[in-house]
Amino acid sequence: MSSAMFEISSARTESELSAPVRQRVLGEWATGVELSDVVGISGLIRRGQAVPIIRTAVHCGDESLDYGELFARIERGRETDRGDVAVAVRLLAAVAAQDGEPLRVRGTDGRAVVLTPRAVTAAVADRRAVAVERRWDAADPALGSADVRLVVAPWDCSHVLIELLAALADGATLVVPTAAERGDPVALSEVIRSRSVTHVVAAPEILLGLRDTGGLSTVQRWDVVGTACPPGLSGHLRTLSPEAVASFGYDLPEYAGAVARGPLDGSGRARPIPGARVLVLDDYGQPVPPGVVGEIYAGGAALAEGEGAESSRFVADPFPVDGTATRLLRTGGRGRWTSEGWLVFEDEPDHAASRRSVGRLTPAPVLA
Repeated sequence: MSSAMFEISSARTESELSAPVRQRVLGEWATGVELSDVVGISGLIRRGQAVPIIRTAVHCGDESLDYGELFARIERGRETDRGDVAVAVRLLAAVAAQDGEPLRVRGTDGRAVVLTPRAVTAAVADRRAVAVERRWDAADPALGSADVRLVVAPWDCSHVLIELLAALADGATLVVPTAAERGDPVALSEVIRSRSVTHVVAAPEILLGLRDTGGLSTVQRWDVVGTACPPGLSGHLRTLSPEAVASFGYDLPEYAGAVARGPLDGSGRARPIPGARVLVLDDYGQPVPPGVVGEIYAGGAALAEGEGAESSRFVADPFPVDGTATRLLRTGGRGRWTSEGWLVFEDEPDHAASRRSVGRLTPAPVLA
C-alpha cells in the first residue's frame, strides 16, 4: 500500500472519527512513550567490561565463559573455536568493530532486513527495562545483576544479540540452550532448573511444552514473544512458577525486539512499548475506530531497514507525529483497539510461523 493511496483515500473516511478518537488512535494509543536510558553499543560493551571478571557471562550446554574470559577472547580476535559460546565471542567482536554500521539480518526463509545501531540499542534499552521490572533484589552497581536470563533461540540470531548486549550491560548471565535442548521440553526444563534461571524469553509453543521438574520456582519473569499466544499458557506458567510475572510481546523479525507488550492473561491485549508506534488501518489506509478490526502497521525506533522484495512492505507513515517523516511495516496481522486503548490481536498472519523463527545475524556492514 503506497503513500499515494493513503493520500487519495484520505477524504473518504477523515470525518468518520471524532477529533478526540482520532487523536487517540493516531497518537495517544498508537505511540509508546519516549525511550530513556538508551546506551550506545560501545557503552554497553564498556559496562560489561566493568563487571567482576569471575562472574559467568554466557552459558550453553557444557560450555561457559566468565566475563574475564569473554572479553579477553574478544580482544585477542581471530576466534577459531567451533563451540557454541565461540559464536558469542565472534558476534560481540564483530559488533564492537562495526559500531555505527548496520547489521544484516536474515530470516530462516531467506528474507533479509538490516538493523541499524539505533534499532539495536533501542531494543536493548527495552530489554534492560523489562528485566528490572521483576528483579527481586536491588543490583549492586559494582557487581552487576544476579539475573540468570535464558533466551530460547539459536546463538546466531538477532534476539540473542539483543539479549546478550542487555545481559552484559547489566552484569547478568545469559543462558542459551543447545539445539538439542531447544527441541526437548524435558531437557529445557532441566536447563532452567539446574542453572537457576530467573528470566525466560521464548515463543509460546516452546513454553507450553515445559514440564515441572520441581525446580522452576527460580523463574521471576516469563517473557513470551511471538505474534499470537494461546489463552491456556498463563495458567501453565503460573503452575511452573507461582510467584513469577508473565508478559506477551508482539514480536516481528523486522523489529529489533517486541513492538508491543501486555499482560499474559489470555486477553491478547498489548500496548506499544517505549519508542514504538502501532497503527490499525482499514483497506484505504485510514484509522479504524475502537472495536473495528483493521490491519496492523508497526514502526518506531527499532524498525529495521527493508531489503529486496521485503522493502515493499515498508511504507511512509501517513499520519506522522509532529510532521516527522517515518516508516511503518505492513505486518499482515489483524487487530483492533479497545475503548480503553489496548491493542487486541485478532488473528495470526500466514507467515507467523516463520516470524517466530527469529532472523539470523550476519555481522557484516551493508554495502550501498
